[in-house]
Amino acid sequence: MPGLIAVSPVGLWVENAFFTLAVVLYLAAAISYLINVQGKSEWGGFASLVLKIAFLTHSLFMMARAYNVQRLPFVGHYEFGNLFIWATALVYIWTEWRLKEKYYAVGAFITPLLMLYFAYLTVIPSIIPAVVVSRAHRPLLPILQSDWLSIHVASSVFGYAGFTLAFAGAMIWLLKKSISAESPLSRVLPVGEALDEYIYRASGFGFLFQTVMIISGAIWADISWGRYWGWDPKEMWSLITWFVFAVYLHARFTREWTGWRAIALVALGWVAMLFTWIGVAWLLPGLHAFG
Repeated sequence: MPGLIAVSPVGLWVENAFFTLAVVLYLAAAISYLINVQGKSEWGGFASLVLKIAFLTHSLFMMARAYNVQRLPFVGHYEFGNLFIWATALVYIWTEWRLKEKYYAVGAFITPLLMLYFAYLTVIPSIIPAVVVSRAHRPLLPILQSDWLSIHVASSVFGYAGFTLAFAGAMIWLLKKSISAESPLSRVLPVGEALDEYIYRASGFGFLFQTVMIISGAIWADISWGRYWGWDPKEMWSLITWFVFAVYLHARFTREWTGWRAIALVALGWVAMLFTWIGVAWLLPGLHAFG
């Protein structure tokens, strides 16, 4: 097929093997974290170890993919999705390392989200024919051959990672509100103020990188197309996501918003982020439709 990079059978096997193994290990980590929050505290350290092994295996997949496509694997739903999952796992592992066992419970909410993202890359295309997530090894289009690509995409995935961690915290908050304070599950979940701070810091982290993504994209657009902003659907929804989290951070910092209002904004921001990544691609295609 024209436009594709020739990949050796061995290179393709190595890439697919690391991907499959990484997915299996992420799933094992998710199960282990869920067992941990059911009162089996000894599973927390094991789950954390499995997640780290999954992350390392996923890193090997990214390296194999980079070797096979002869560039950084940044482009298309499959490559971007894997990079996003990788970045989310990295940021969570870092926060878990800083907070130790106190936040093993967050892993029970982060890892299922990672599996949801993997489902978009693997299972959903087989269920919904209109959704095509290609694993094809393609060279960069001429318009993407820019030094700004790495800055733009890297800031995007770390922004999305921060928003995912914030949403995981929001889910924990909602769960704590729906169960009895005396239940075993409630006792292993993070407490109110610490959880609120976690959500706030994760949102701030994501907002910082989302800001860099928008600015770098504007500069790159001016270089490529002679304008900073073109009202492309991807640009608009990136800005909407940024705006929702900007409102949350402003309200949290200046008015000390917590509780339902804050959680609603974080959840809305995550939905906007998800639509920016997936929804725009299939419902509102534009200049950013690079496969």
